[in-house]
Amino acid sequence: MNNSPKRILVVEDDMILQSVYRQKLEESGFEVFTAGNGNMALTLAKEQNPDLILLDIMLPAGMNGFDVMEQMNQDAKLKDVPVIVLTNLDSERDTAMKIGAVDYVVKANTSIEDLVTKVKTHLV
Repeated sequence: MNNSPKRILVVEDDMILQSVYRQKLEESGFEVFTAGNGNMALTLAKEQNPDLILLDIMLPAGMNGFDVMEQMNQDAKLKDVPVIVLTNLDSERDTAMKIGAVDYVVKANTSIEDLVTKVKTHLV
């Protein structure tokens, strides 16, 4: 049995939120990597082989979360990594789920503890 911590990539351009998510997830025993934009997210995903990705939709630098998911879907190594979309856009749930998200979390409606619980359920 592999006892190394599960690896999570947090893709969030809000540095305060990124820091809070990292801290909470690390306290819960996860190894956490962070990216502030889509290009960095794809690079880190390929390098770090995360077990799960928390992905914001609204990202700077020309590539949004949907673009990231579409790129991942075309990569044999990344297409099976579960993605939890993390956004304040309540209107994009259908799009996210169609592209392949395993869950859709509206930041404003979800506590950090609830988010950690969701992460754990998708990593079992």
